[in-house]
Amino acid sequence: MPFIPRSESLARLRAQVNAGRPIIGAGAGTGISAKFVEAGGVDIIIIYNSGRYR
Repeated sequence: MPFIPRSESLARLRAQVNAGRPIIGAGAGTGISAKFVEAGGVDIIIIYNSGRYR
């Protein structure tokens, strides 16, 4: 996935909100799940690392 500047990310999210569409987010703890949620079309991917606490 190419790098998306912060300003562009915020502009996209603001356009979603202004259009009255919901912002959809999903959590991902591994690269493979992040790939699938991206392919699913979410607006925000929340990355977490809980492996350290297992």
